[in-house]
Amino acid sequence: MSRSLKQILSVTALLASATMISTLCACGGQDQTKQTETAAAPQQTKSVIVYFSQTGTTKKLAGALKQAVNADEIELKLVNAYPSTYDSTIAMVGAQRESKQWPELSNAKLDLAKYDTVYLGYPIMFGSFAPPIYTFLDSNDLSGKVVVPFCTYGSGGRKASAGELKELEPNANVTLAMGVSNKRMTKDEGDSIAKAEVETFLANLAAGKTDEMLMGGFSEQRPLTAEDSAVFDAATKDYGYLQLKPLSVSTQVVAGTNYLFLCTMSGFNRPPTETMVKIFKPLPGRGEPELIVVEK
Repeated sequence: MSRSLKQILSVTALLASATMISTLCACGGQDQTKQTETAAAPQQTKSVIVYFSQTGTTKKLAGALKQAVNADEIELKLVNAYPSTYDSTIAMVGAQRESKQWPELSNAKLDLAKYDTVYLGYPIMFGSFAPPIYTFLDSNDLSGKVVVPFCTYGSGGRKASAGELKELEPNANVTLAMGVSNKRMTKDEGDSIAKAEVETFLANLAAGKTDEMLMGGFSEQRPLTAEDSAVFDAATKDYGYLQLKPLSVSTQVVAGTNYLFLCTMSGFNRPPTETMVKIFKPLPGRGEPELIVVEK
């Protein structure tokens, strides 16, 4: 997508209104009189992509976003990096969340005065954005900015992290959030997937879509058939730790089929809670059913 951020967000009225220029032409005999009526000079807008990436997956998504919009790019850097192993990182992040002692960044304070829009990217850790994002938010004032969240995740957290961001930054205009699973991003065709996800997201943003509107087109929830259950089992076989139990399903026919399962989730020794699980089943011969997101 080659549209600039100004073109994309003007549709949703998130940025200042562009100037309208109208030209009136009148012709008489051999003389032509051209009258041009110009309003006040347009406001110049500038955007920046700010992100933290632990494994490089969020960095890849930020790169795809940068290719699609005219924006500067800043990667947040930890003073003391997280451990290299998954279990050790999870233990450290868990301790930071418990104590609310957020990690130090070498570039926490940024000059954001020249930017109207901040694309804020992060991996999901413990259901919301990674702890370095709290450090960034504590160090910068996003009041009056358009903030566009984007994330990568194991199973979900897009909506929850965007909701928390709205609570922490009530004076910012937090938009629809974009999220892509780590599993999809790390496929051989991950770069193409990232590009397609960015293009779809920016189109939805430009059209003023909300999460509720994006759910449009699905059928009513109904009891599961044997075929539905087989699709669910195939797509969630690597997510046993979430302890998902499907209750009902709705579908949406695209180039394949989108499934929206209402489930209970009781992983991590938590009481069962209801959640929505989105799964995509490609057309026959084009791959296996794939979990897209757990909206938790």
